[in-house]
Amino acid sequence: MSAGECVSMATGEIVLGGYPAKMCARAVHNDFSPSSPPRPPVDEATQRLFDEGIAFEGHVNARLAQAPGAMVLTDVDGWDANRSATLAAMRAGAAVIVNGRLPDVGPRTGAPDVLVRIGIGYVPVDVKNHGTRSEAKTRSATASTLDAPAALRQVGGLSDAGTHRESDGIQLAHYTRMLQDLGLHAGDDHLVGGIIGNSDFTPEGGDPWLIRWYGLTDPVKDTYSASASTGRAKRSLLERYDHEFAFRLKVAREAADGRELVRPFRVDECGACVWASCCREVAGPEDASFAIEKGLPTAQQWRHLYDKHGITTLADLAALEPGVCVEWGSRDTQPGARAVGKLETLVRRARMTMAGVDFEPLGAWPQIPSADVEVDFDIEWDLDGRIYMWGLRVRDGQDDATAVFAPVVSYVPLDDDGAVELAREFAAVIDRIATDAESAGKSLQIYHWTNPERSRTSKYPEVHKALEGRTFDLEAWFRKAFLTRRGTSIKVVAPLFGFRWSVDDAGGLQSQVEIERARSADPAEAAAGRAWLHRYNQSDVAAQAAIRDGLRAARIGD
Repeated sequence: MSAGECVSMATGEIVLGGYPAKMCARAVHNDFSPSSPPRPPVDEATQRLFDEGIAFEGHVNARLAQAPGAMVLTDVDGWDANRSATLAAMRAGAAVIVNGRLPDVGPRTGAPDVLVRIGIGYVPVDVKNHGTRSEAKTRSATASTLDAPAALRQVGGLSDAGTHRESDGIQLAHYTRMLQDLGLHAGDDHLVGGIIGNSDFTPEGGDPWLIRWYGLTDPVKDTYSASASTGRAKRSLLERYDHEFAFRLKVAREAADGRELVRPFRVDECGACVWASCCREVAGPEDASFAIEKGLPTAQQWRHLYDKHGITTLADLAALEPGVCVEWGSRDTQPGARAVGKLETLVRRARMTMAGVDFEPLGAWPQIPSADVEVDFDIEWDLDGRIYMWGLRVRDGQDDATAVFAPVVSYVPLDDDGAVELAREFAAVIDRIATDAESAGKSLQIYHWTNPERSRTSKYPEVHKALEGRTFDLEAWFRKAFLTRRGTSIKVVAPLFGFRWSVDDAGGLQSQVEIERARSADPAEAAAGRAWLHRYNQSDVAAQAAIRDGLRAARIGD
């Protein structure tokens, strides 16, 4: 993400970048309202996320620079110079333009990470430090390699669906409209946009990445529609973008004139938004939305509750009978029974918050998972996606005094072969533990929290074989059995039972910073980074045991 992608004002006219159409409308209001305080800086965690995205983009750009006919531009002489260079490169027919900037056109400004020439013009590609892999055995998806970006082909076994498709697609639609208005787009036969994510597509011919291409005119998603008889309508990414962009442009213009079209609600985006504290203050201490921390509705759903049902405080929400909200479902991303279930959970969380209850079983208390030999398992990977630490903590039954932390780890920078060797070493350790347990007539269970310990390791045959039939996703089990006020992140759940991490800034983002430190040529820096990673992973695996033990104690005391 480049600096030119933020909301900005140029020559007295309001122009919006590629992000506002997919961001909270209240944040757009805050950016332009003269009554807003100065825009707050991002917090350290968000800045680390940005820094990692920039680092990943640098890796990708180095690969794209090797593509035939590629031209890599920079901002070293300023944005205006880059814009001029971008236009010159496009008019000269450059095959691939990396890190260019488009001139502002109408109310739009933007800097697509990559422009790929197809036919008579260009289509946009953006680089994102998130996954783009979504598998479907009977389907195929459009992709191309970084060596030949314009050579689009169908790849079997992949799906166009994915967590980030809508968000990414709306940004690509923004750049597409800019290219069209500039007369530089590839044409109506090529209304597509590409995303280079961090997923490994080596089996599909990636190196390791591929460009995933999305059709911008394909109807892809049912969304709320006030004019449709069913309350829902299927729209394409371009249609979604046009609607959302027009609304946020109106919000920005009204805000600049001192008027307010949208009020603040707490939504998922608030967790990473610099305006969150400001919005909370404006909403007031009794506001219902800011009292809820997880399972948040959309702003549109909050507006429905506030305007239609008069739900403005936490007490109002806790007293709500979900059955009266008959129009709630059409405003949900998953209308029907799932939407009803979300509303019921929202009301239940409000009641838990009123009562000061952190978590409770969804039904009867379940049996807590246990085994004669308990192994807690957690992996850490670097910016290239290679696993450098296979964390293992082994104990006899539920006796935590017997626990031994014995990770399989390498702090030396890994290539693909090195990653494979480390994975084989881990698999051999698991096999030995399993053989010893079996010889002693003891049961064995390998616990992990969420899916990466399986999804990221299944490409290693020895690991897949060693783990098959022995693992237990503790988070998936917990999520089905319990409801918490703040979700099921291990960093949220373990502290409910008094557990604390032994390092500051515990989290996956910081771990990727620390692995680079651990590989430093400075011995002191390397030692500090390695010590941090050791303690962090040791806490991650110990937290899983602490959750089981804590639940067992809570059940006894219930």
